[in-house]
Amino acid sequence: MDKRVIITVPERPDIFQADIMDDLKSCAEVVHNDLDRPYTTEEIAEKAVDCDAIITSWGSAAIDMSVINAAPRVKIIAHAAGSIKHLFPEQIFDSGVTITNSASVMATYVGEFALTLTLAMLRTLPRYAYGAPAEAWDDIPCAGNETLFGKTVGIIGLSHTGRAFLRLLPPFGCNVIAYDPYISRSAAEELGVKLVSLEQLLAESKVISLHAPVTEETKGMLDADKLKLIPAGAVFVNTARGVLIDHDALAKELATGRFKAALDVTWPEPLPSDHALRQLPNVIIPSHIAGPTTDGRRDMFRCVVDDLKLFWDGKTPKNLITKQMLRTMA
Repeated sequence: MDKRVIITVPERPDIFQADIMDDLKSCAEVVHNDLDRPYTTEEIAEKAVDCDAIITSWGSAAIDMSVINAAPRVKIIAHAAGSIKHLFPEQIFDSGVTITNSASVMATYVGEFALTLTLAMLRTLPRYAYGAPAEAWDDIPCAGNETLFGKTVGIIGLSHTGRAFLRLLPPFGCNVIAYDPYISRSAAEELGVKLVSLEQLLAESKVISLHAPVTEETKGMLDADKLKLIPAGAVFVNTARGVLIDHDALAKELATGRFKAALDVTWPEPLPSDHALRQLPNVIIPSHIAGPTTDGRRDMFRCVVDDLKLFWDGKTPKNLITKQMLRTMA
């Protein structure tokens, strides 16, 4: 066994599960984090000197060129979580080190939650929360409840999560349109969706699901003028990032009761306790729970170990991140 890998964070049992760890240990010596906190960048540089790989996850310190220069054997860094933008500078990609993450795994569960929120809001389930208040019985049983079948669904951003949501829609026979300036029409057609402008998507969709990454172009992309285009009776779902939306403008539009919203993410996060969005009956605000699930977190580590084994076998990891992908990824 000539491979050595260091884990930079305390090994949370929900992610670093024993059977997968045993699989990793069958092909590499593992340097465990023996602290109750993540290693600092300086500690990683010191401890990774004779390692071939680095595993990071939530809470990990940044891996900069000081680490790469101190650890010349390191040829791959695998992130057992999603976003890597805050962890690795672009110079690392130029250095020849391979970077992977587990975003594709988490995307599956984000897509599932986006569908959950869509159905919940179409059926006005928040109305029946906590045993259903007395006024929930005031109208006919189906008042305000609608189905997803046959509806026009607009997906903003055909990212990993946008595509995961898309894969769940065929049984409902939806007309799916999408806005994504980073994808070609031919690629969209292969996915079975029609590319339209953001304005057309907002104006024509019964369900609007936001899956765009945070870039300089997308920050604040849904401003007051764009939000006014959302039609009466629509459902708006955000499982991407709150910074993509003007929340004051969103609160103003939702206060009219024209449409409903499910906001898994907000800006800031969490919202102040007195924020207008917290007071509206047509809004639900989960606490950024779309990606993590108790049973699915192990898949992030499984994904990392599988990619390490592929890399060490001379094959391309399935979840390879390239420098070109950085600009348009979450």
